[in-house]
Amino acid sequence: MDPRSRRFLNVFAAALALAALAAPGRAQAPRMAPDFYMTVAVAGFERPMEVRQSGLKRRTDVATGAVVQTFISDRARGVLTVMTAAGRRRLAVLFPLPQQEVNAPLPLDMSMFADARLNRLGAANVAGRPCTVWRYSGYVGSNGTACATADGVVLQFKPDGRRTPLFQATAITFARQDSTWFNVPPDYQMAVLPGMGGAAPALRAPAAPAVPAR
Repeated sequence: MDPRSRRFLNVFAAALALAALAAPGRAQAPRMAPDFYMTVAVAGFERPMEVRQSGLKRRTDVATGAVVQTFISDRARGVLTVMTAAGRRRLAVLFPLPQQEVNAPLPLDMSMFADARLNRLGAANVAGRPCTVWRYSGYVGSNGTACATADGVVLQFKPDGRRTPLFQATAITFARQDSTWFNVPPDYQMAVLPGMGGAAPALRAPAAPAVPAR
């Protein structure tokens, strides 16, 4: 894994964890997004990330070299699970998560731009899907463009100053996702932050097989 990819992966994990710990109190109810499976090319990574969404649950698999990191957010339960697989080591750490996603390193949903200014620029086609091109201003202190489907799924994200997109969908399929993708496999060691209460037993699924990233 090259240094840029390693830095981005560290920032990705840290940003998700910090957003979870900050847990800003928003009264807005989480939006129900369509179910989908998407592969996403991210700048600096040799292999695409895999994203699965089911209702208020989202799973992101990031493979870099011999390490696979999986981020499962469950906004309905307020839990973020970070799973790491390296060789025989399997670890899952649970963090509290606010119902509303904010300041995500990869904004895959247009609802994340709620506090930014948006101007419609036109239309495009990304990964074989039509999308609307938006000019955004003020998202995490940056400006740029994003292309999103009618359902609000962001297929392309390009901050100003970049020649190529920070991320772009390479394929997307809107379909119901199997619930086992969002469970912690039984061969993972579980670690729960203090204050999480009984969240861990509810997330573990003893009958579910370990599902490696493709």
